[in-house]
Amino acid sequence: MNILEIRKQIRPILLSMGFSAIGFAVAFILKKFLHIELNRLEISIIAFVVTTLSVLYLFPKVYKIPFGKVSVKEWIFKVGLYKPEHTFKYIILGIILATITLSGMLFASFQIGGYKPDLSTITLGQAIFSLTPGIWEEILFRGVLMIALLHLTKSFKKASIIQVLLFGLAHIKGFDLISFVDAFSVLTLAISFTYVTYKTKSLIPAIVFHYLHDTFLFFCSATG
Repeated sequence: MNILEIRKQIRPILLSMGFSAIGFAVAFILKKFLHIELNRLEISIIAFVVTTLSVLYLFPKVYKIPFGKVSVKEWIFKVGLYKPEHTFKYIILGIILATITLSGMLFASFQIGGYKPDLSTITLGQAIFSLTPGIWEEILFRGVLMIALLHLTKSFKKASIIQVLLFGLAHIKGFDLISFVDAFSVLTLAISFTYVTYKTKSLIPAIVFHYLHDTFLFFCSATG
């Protein structure tokens, strides 16, 4: 395999991982280097808008990933974000899955001891903040990246393993014990997101699941 072929195979992977954080990167630059004062809600809105506009324009039109040059509407449909016949059931499925994982976290938090529910952690800022990972991480990882890896590996199992590991790698925050435990929980969630997407052939359940999990994460966590 020559350099051009390797570049062609790696490009969708790097772009999918990179653009999952493009909005937050822009918000960080505005605040850190241009010294623009932004609160959490403003950062969340900027991140969502920037990510949405950049992905919907660049991936189908410029990068032509992963279907070649197609319309935005066709790209959204092919990537798995379409209205299925049983949309309501898929939304309920996402809610149930999020309830299960969050209940497990809440139970563990009580078992650790010293945990007190804090409703102040459930905020509009956190709800808006969770839109970007909830929607765009699913589209880019379980959609674009998964499709690219399926083309590359010709195997759902291999593509799933690589995609889940890359998702975990993108969420590593450090190299201490807590960071590794957190990375393991992220990998577990990624497996769940991948499996439900595979079984339903739609991103909707995983998006609802991911969004609700992130929105109520700190309320259910003993370290929130």
